[in-house]
Amino acid sequence: MWLTTKSGFNPGYPPRTGVRVVGKPDRMSPVFVTGNYDLTVRRVLRSLRGLDAYLVVANSHGVNVWCAASGGHLGTHQVVTALKVARLEERVTHREVIVPQLAATGVEAKEVRRRSGWIVRFGPADARDISAYLAAEKQKTQAMRLVRFDTRQRVKMTAAWAAPISLVAGLAGWYWHHGAGVALLVWALSLAVFFLFDRLPLGDFGRRLVFAAATATAVSATLALAQPFSSISRLAWNGVALIILMILTVDYAGSSPTAPAGLLDEKDFQVVLDVERCSGAYNCWAVCPEAVFEKLPAASKVSIARANACIRCGACLVQCPQDALSFAAPDGRKVGPELIRRFKLNMLGKRATKRAADRCEAG
Repeated sequence: MWLTTKSGFNPGYPPRTGVRVVGKPDRMSPVFVTGNYDLTVRRVLRSLRGLDAYLVVANSHGVNVWCAASGGHLGTHQVVTALKVARLEERVTHREVIVPQLAATGVEAKEVRRRSGWIVRFGPADARDISAYLAAEKQKTQAMRLVRFDTRQRVKMTAAWAAPISLVAGLAGWYWHHGAGVALLVWALSLAVFFLFDRLPLGDFGRRLVFAAATATAVSATLALAQPFSSISRLAWNGVALIILMILTVDYAGSSPTAPAGLLDEKDFQVVLDVERCSGAYNCWAVCPEAVFEKLPAASKVSIARANACIRCGACLVQCPQDALSFAAPDGRKVGPELIRRFKLNMLGKRATKRAADRCEAG
């Protein structure tokens, strides 16, 4: 993939930046860009096997593509710098670079072209689709545009969370003479969260309530079947279960590419379209990872077809050439494209400086 999930840093030392030559590229071979997150680089190179291409690894400070683009670590400057240092204009005759779709929230295509002469084409959301994307003459299907959270990824995230939590909780439970039971509880809750949480047709708060109620019921029923437990013991087990559940769901979106960020200041904002300004460039349609937009070719416009699916990544605002899109809050406040382009998110879901917040326009 071009990323792993929406959270996480390099498990090892960030790979070196620069050009990777794949196969035997010629002067018409495609040029790709990605960030220097070790797992990403290895997966992109794996997806490029059997192809002839150049891969430019830009400095994303060892952060995966989506996090780096959202946080300002992989943006226009980093891509332009990487392309200039690579000097690939001496090796290829074209001036087209394929950038990960999930970098669209940080990389301004028109600015890259203005500053470097390279035309940005946003590729598929998942590197596994690269071969199919090239075979289709760089035309993306809807499946190529959408982020996926498939069974394999859900299992990996389950293990990534459950392993360290069960180790710590298991050691504490061992002192309590229930180490194995606590570890088993951690794995069971982790599996339930990563396979069911985002599939409940409820809001974030509603999902937590349902999970809390279901967890308490399941724990109480299990204890009743296992052996007689005192009321205090049952309360203790339920308390442990709810603490584990809180840890797993407090920022579930940070571990899932399909859920809107729960800590984002703009989580209650909705994407809105100024139809009069829309020119039908379809940039928003091309970069949206949740298929929020629908093309209206007859009118040379787009429509917001799935507003509730928006995860407020901001890619559509950044890429719209007419600034026809913005985020609007129920109280009338708006966040426009210039703010999204200029100020990126920190780990707490806030724009980088106070000035960013001050620029939220009153509706």
